[in-house]
Amino acid sequence: MSLALDSCVFTIDEQKLTATFELAPGEIKGIYGPSGSGKSTFFRLLAGLSDQGFESGHYVIDEKDFTDLSPVQRIASVSLMFQNPDTQFCMRTPREELLFCLENRAIPLNEMTRRIETALDFCEIRHLEDRVLTTLSGGEKQLVALACCLVLESRYLLLDEPFANLDSLTAQSLIEKLTEIQQKKKIGILLIDHQVAPVADWVQEWLLLTDAFQSVPSQLLLEQEEQLRQTMIKPSPIPIEPQPLLRFENFRLPIGRHSLLIKDEVFSTGERIGITGKSGIGKSTFFKALLQQVPYDGTIYYQEQCLTSRSHPFDRMSWVMQNPQDQFLASSVAQELANGQKREDLSEKLNQLGLWEKQEDSPFLLSQGQQRRLAVACLIDREIPILLVDEPTYGQDLRQSWQLMSLLADKAASGTLVFIISHDLRLLSDFCDRTFDFNHFVKESSNEVPKPNSQAADFIRAGFARLFSR
Repeated sequence: MSLALDSCVFTIDEQKLTATFELAPGEIKGIYGPSGSGKSTFFRLLAGLSDQGFESGHYVIDEKDFTDLSPVQRIASVSLMFQNPDTQFCMRTPREELLFCLENRAIPLNEMTRRIETALDFCEIRHLEDRVLTTLSGGEKQLVALACCLVLESRYLLLDEPFANLDSLTAQSLIEKLTEIQQKKKIGILLIDHQVAPVADWVQEWLLLTDAFQSVPSQLLLEQEEQLRQTMIKPSPIPIEPQPLLRFENFRLPIGRHSLLIKDEVFSTGERIGITGKSGIGKSTFFKALLQQVPYDGTIYYQEQCLTSRSHPFDRMSWVMQNPQDQFLASSVAQELANGQKREDLSEKLNQLGLWEKQEDSPFLLSQGQQRRLAVACLIDREIPILLVDEPTYGQDLRQSWQLMSLLADKAASGTLVFIISHDLRLLSDFCDRTFDFNHFVKESSNEVPKPNSQAADFIRAGFARLFSR
């Protein structure tokens, strides 16, 4: 009884991969490889969501050929947690999404209730069950996506970057719980992750996404990552004379049942500011407040002028969104990157991003890591006083993370104030002048929920105007 691949040949992005490995019930293994190497595509093949790319070999689950299983049998065998939760959801709220998962399997109503309650408690998202999914933070969406997999009670779980948008405490709590059900219920788990250290005690064996799926221990990958870090150069201190640019005075941002409070803080030109905090604390909403997308109390001064008195926030700020798909407008990578520039000037940047071979592809078909690199590159050359970057290293391997952070450090060196949201505390420590943990800026409040703001529509219109004005 196992999930087993015997001499399976796949073609992913014109690269042939041969896989032979076995995952026993109650066992966990990791899948490791650079961003864009085909890990998520490989998971889609294993889940039966696509058979394109599978050429030969035997894929067997519990002694049954996977190709002979019906869709219902496949779901009972394998559940896939998508890398981008937004592409997984179909319904309006977490509870409705969980119900939808079970309805498709014709689970009896009383059994549905038990499974849903168990999944909500396991992922600690009961307070989110009736929230609109599109209003949740990236980390909260990941917890809902995991609950959707668990509620199906499949024998094998495929988890694609399950902790990437979660703070370290939440991730560690989930790891402990997953370890418990893995051992008690004998669930086999395959996990994709770019960060080995946080899961090293849990995932002892990793399969390298190479031509033969070589098996390596966690310790070897940790040693290789540390050696790579030693070869990388940290950014130098700010080379310019910093000038005060943003000042917060009695700032209060209501977020659900708590508020973020920043009583008095000044940010200067050329600074690299890191922002971290638990999932749902309000990091991305803080960016929206700077862009006048959501209401807040207090005052934000830009060059000593009240920020709300200036009618066009996009003249002074660029925003790399948490989900890059929300900002893409063009039909190809090259067009998205060009944004009106001459095509011949793009070669160096496409090569630098590792996207040369993807230049004619739709941005929406890139891997999550590739999409984030493209999103940063689209705005990095824009002459702007303030750059807001939300989770730029999600889905990136260590080398690509450093490359992106180096680009942002160079941008700051030109005088731009750069804010970076991330859960990677070591990376923030290496690259940022100051890091703010929003957990220390929270005050519990009444059931306040920010009101919708029509300026969100203005942001989209401004994006189109900027695209076609060059």
